[in-house]
Amino acid sequence: MSWKPYCVNPPCVVKRVKPIEENNMKKLYRCKVCGYVLEGTEPPGICPACGVKGKIFEEYESPVSEKRRKMLDLHVHPVAVHLPNAFAACMAAISFFRIVGIIQDLSVFMGMLRAMVLILPFSVVFATMAGIFDGKLRFKRVSTPLLKKKLVLASLFFFLSASLFVIQVFLTLESSTYNIVVLVCSGILLGIAMTLGLIGNKLVDSKVRG
Repeated sequence: MSWKPYCVNPPCVVKRVKPIEENNMKKLYRCKVCGYVLEGTEPPGICPACGVKGKIFEEYESPVSEKRRKMLDLHVHPVAVHLPNAFAACMAAISFFRIVGIIQDLSVFMGMLRAMVLILPFSVVFATMAGIFDGKLRFKRVSTPLLKKKLVLASLFFFLSASLFVIQVFLTLESSTYNIVVLVCSGILLGIAMTLGLIGNKLVDSKVRG
């Protein structure tokens, strides 16, 4: 605690002024072992990611602005892609189990399958828009080679999901034929999703400075 003269009208009086403590300001710290970055007033005694104990954290300066960093930390796109990927996996499983005869209750599971087919294209649109937002936020444009490849694959994903939507709404197929069509398309969708995930994994730690 320090003392500072404080004058409203003469004579002056002495008023105690509490200095700003730098230790209370939040900083970024990075684990020297695994590279995990966290924000806090002081480094923890154990890394939440790798679990290594001791003085393993060093101060870290983010290459992007605080606003961009906080928006990127929301991970909107990585979270959004879980929905269409989960739908594709469930659709493939239900149609496969129905074909091999493991699922006997046609009404319940076919209702679930048809509902997912209807929702899938909309979830793909949401995930794609989130990806475009993430790309612009991360690289300030979406015309990079890897992002172009992701957009092409996302378009193919949407085309297949929209085709299933059209087949279900406008065409009348036998149950066995419908299950086969859904199984084939879902398998292709899962392959596309895995490819997109592998590309996206390479971009997680990449971002343009500023």
